[in-house]
Amino acid sequence: MLLSRISFCAALVMVVLSACNTASEKTPGGPFDLKRLSGRWEYVNSATHQIEEWSPAGEKELRGRGFVLENGDTTFIEFLSIRETNGILTYFAQVSDLSSAEIVPFSLSAQTRDKLEFVNEAQDFPKKIVYELKSDSIMQAYIEGPRDGKNVRITFDFIKQV
Repeated sequence: MLLSRISFCAALVMVVLSACNTASEKTPGGPFDLKRLSGRWEYVNSATHQIEEWSPAGEKELRGRGFVLENGDTTFIEFLSIRETNGILTYFAQVSDLSSAEIVPFSLSAQTRDKLEFVNEAQDFPKKIVYELKSDSIMQAYIEGPRDGKNVRITFDFIKQV
């Protein structure tokens, strides 16, 4: 009887340890802290000036907006949020377009301490949105998906503004 209890306890410990290892493989270094995205991030090149602004909206939610400035005028704006929905971290994007008020969800597909990856295979473009913090003040983001028969990745190197 004592031997079977010890065997049961040992098996239980092995199952728990296995689950812990699996979770840490999915989120090396721990889960991504959404608060690290808070603030104003800017990407500037010779053709465009893009800005994303993120603010906490509760413990597990960020709200933001992204916009593009060209010659001082706003030419594109979208409303963004990242929040837990049905136990899954989800990125929502709503383009400010009078012809459509559709909110498009992208589900978390991978994360590390410094990187979030969201996908929506039903979306035409992009199908993937990724944020990777290179440091507290440098973030690389990209959108990716099929375009004209090729897989296209558009990368944005953001700098956090103080």
